[in-house]
Amino acid sequence: MKNVMLTPHFSLLEFIESPTARKYGIANDPPEEAVDNLKRLCENTLEPLREALQLPVVITSGYRTKALNDILAHASERSQHMIGQAADFYIGWGQRLKGLSPHELLIKAFRLIIQSELIDYDQLILYPSFIHVSYVSREANRRTIILGMRNGKLGYGKCSIENALKIQ
Repeated sequence: MKNVMLTPHFSLLEFIESPTARKYGIANDPPEEAVDNLKRLCENTLEPLREALQLPVVITSGYRTKALNDILAHASERSQHMIGQAADFYIGWGQRLKGLSPHELLIKAFRLIIQSELIDYDQLILYPSFIHVSYVSREANRRTIILGMRNGKLGYGKCSIENALKIQ
């Protein structure tokens, strides 16, 4: 089941693989409901982003059991990762082909998510080296934009669309 494709470019394995879970002997196997949520996240957010960029979207954190989530620094007790509604990612090595740095590609992906009518999201958080995105459902998505770093420190602050689009 772990090798099942959720969409043409994303497999379940990408979302459940965790070096931290391996290190601590935690089975990070999602229930069926979480797999369904991951599929919706891929269909409505990650796959449209991947298609628009024509570059790999590399998942660094997807589904997390409560046990895994509890040992991670800065993880929320209400993390959408625990129900398969969130993923953290960066844009893959194809950036050399596009002439952009990893940071520039991250900003490009961040703006694309905000501006595209084909990409839906609940919460979008920009960190210096990755993006966190979640998807609930077409009816319940809040389309909240948050900056994960403020004044060089981990700290969350909501951001307007206008200000988000000015980020360099």
